[in-house]
Amino acid sequence: MPIINVKLVEGAFRIEQKHELLSRLTDAVEAVYPGLRDVTSVTIEEVKDWGIGGQSINAQKVATHAAKNLKTS
Repeated sequence: MPIINVKLVEGAFRIEQKHELLSRLTDAVEAVYPGLRDVTSVTIEEVKDWGIGGQSINAQKVATHAAKNLKTS
């Protein structure tokens, strides 16, 4: 039984985006191993204190990064 635990920066994703992650991750398991949809568990944990490269990360920094990458793609 697959168990997927996703950690996100607190407040960086809207509830609709989190629901989409739950759905698509379950779809990915089903695509690789058909028949396990009904026993695939996906949890999302929001982490308040997060750092990358010694710098703290928050929801605004995630949004700024995403917006910058959308402009360049």
